[in-house]
Amino acid sequence: MSKNLFTIGLVLTSFILQGCNSAISQSANTNSNNVASLATITPSPKAQLPEQQKVEFKGVSFTYNPQIFGEVKSEDIAEHLLEYETDKPGGEEPQHRLFSFGSSTNNRHMYIAVYPINEFPRMYAVNKSLVKIMEKEIINLQKVVRDKNFRVNGQIPYLPFIDASQTFQKKVKHFSFQNGRGIFFLTQIDIEPTLINNEGLTYYFQGISDDEEHYILAEFRVNVSFLPKDYEAREFEDYKLSSAYSLSADESSKHEKYLSEITSRLEGLKPNEFTPSLDEIEKIIASLKIEK
Repeated sequence: MSKNLFTIGLVLTSFILQGCNSAISQSANTNSNNVASLATITPSPKAQLPEQQKVEFKGVSFTYNPQIFGEVKSEDIAEHLLEYETDKPGGEEPQHRLFSFGSSTNNRHMYIAVYPINEFPRMYAVNKSLVKIMEKEIINLQKVVRDKNFRVNGQIPYLPFIDASQTFQKKVKHFSFQNGRGIFFLTQIDIEPTLINNEGLTYYFQGISDDEEHYILAEFRVNVSFLPKDYEAREFEDYKLSSAYSLSADESSKHEKYLSEITSRLEGLKPNEFTPSLDEIEKIIASLKIEK
């Protein structure tokens, strides 16, 4: 009799454990389904943002699409002067208002900067020759804003000093904002021969306000589907770039042919074949207004 009761107890225990396991399994499945359901219906952070948002900061305003460009950080940036006459220039700029877009990363800058244009020469006050160079560069910038074909040694004038050059200029066009005008151009700024790539390809805007008191510099890195990812690339389609800092005459000729072919392809692309679209970038600048 005792043996039979023990057997019955084992059977009941097994039955109870099976029931518990089944209930736990069903609960886990239910929770899993709920999580999956939540993941499906919860919108991504960018989807929760409006398609148009206005930015206003210290007399500067514009509208943009935060779903494309993320949030905007607005700030005052202190001036940076050349310290000694013998210093090599680089990074000097007057105090200005800076608007950094949230989709920027260390290698992909997207920003608008508004400078007092006549303050640039003062940044080089310790070096009189550099002051004169900057005064001339402002005149040259004013010229290119009037004539999009104007160049200085093959370059579109650019006020901040950089120890590099524009490899090409494509998609060049005059463009107006709310109280000023300027020039858009697509380029890649390089120190040495390199391949055109999605880390370096940039759509620039430089403008001057109607009162000629403000200089606007906007930089938007853009991607296209057929270019290499970054500066590490040394081969593209049937072209291979020498790793040397300088090219031989034959290598230079091949590199020029490569640049001509790629930049022609870039010139022929539609605005929406760039990411972000050039049209979306231009909408931002078109809405730009500087009141003080």
